[in-house]
Amino acid sequence: MVIRIISIVVGAPLFLACVYYGGLLFLCAIMLLSLLGSFEVSRMIKRMGLREVKSYLYSGALLFPLLLHFEPSWLPGFFAFFVFSGAIIAISRFPDFSHTDLGVNFIGLLYVSFGFAHFVLLRQMEQGMLLVGYALSVIWMTDVGCFVVGTYLGKRAFLPQISPNKTVEGAVGGLIAGVAGGIGFCVFINRRLNLDNMGFLILLTPFLSAFGQLGDLFESIFKRQARVKDSSQLIPGHGGILDRFDSSLWVIPLLYHILRIRTTIF
Repeated sequence: MVIRIISIVVGAPLFLACVYYGGLLFLCAIMLLSLLGSFEVSRMIKRMGLREVKSYLYSGALLFPLLLHFEPSWLPGFFAFFVFSGAIIAISRFPDFSHTDLGVNFIGLLYVSFGFAHFVLLRQMEQGMLLVGYALSVIWMTDVGCFVVGTYLGKRAFLPQISPNKTVEGAVGGLIAGVAGGIGFCVFINRRLNLDNMGFLILLTPFLSAFGQLGDLFESIFKRQARVKDSSQLIPGHGGILDRFDSSLWVIPLLYHILRIRTTIF
């Protein structure tokens, strides 16, 4: 527990400083996290007994955040490029490379590189620093609520076939804590900086908290199939990059696209 707390005390301020300053510093931080996360995915794919394509995973990890930083409108075309690139890899390596190999590599790319790239896209939106801060407040408070309530009050197993340690009480506690964290952030910031879309964000908070827990479960499926407890040991006391950012890789893209759709419609 002491090591876990030390990692939080050191890591969280560093990441929040990158969020605050934005620009190339934030881009480099996200590219590093994306690359490390892709390394973890590659490792888990190999442990599943499938063929990982490191060049595919690592190039996506770097290029998705980098190119979308300079031109966000490239997102659909860039996504299509990696779909067809994966298909070409499957064709060139057939029959040694199966559709299962292709699928798990593509999902790994989509989950990590596509997910981390949305940190960059969300940060570039109007009041992007506040939006990233809001999302992290929801995610981190959800994690805390799940851990504390699940540890001390958890009795009924929640999807034990995916994650044996998760409980119904922990999931509910995480939802409540996530909602409290998101609303608290909105109210606190709005008193000082006039947060845009405050009411909409408050209404969105429970859905983001629940969606974040799905992201946690999704990564648990990966680890379960790879027969590993943690995605790696890069973060002392926490496991790997994906263990720390599993919820974020679902919540950040969802928040970004909901806000884009809302802006387009209204």
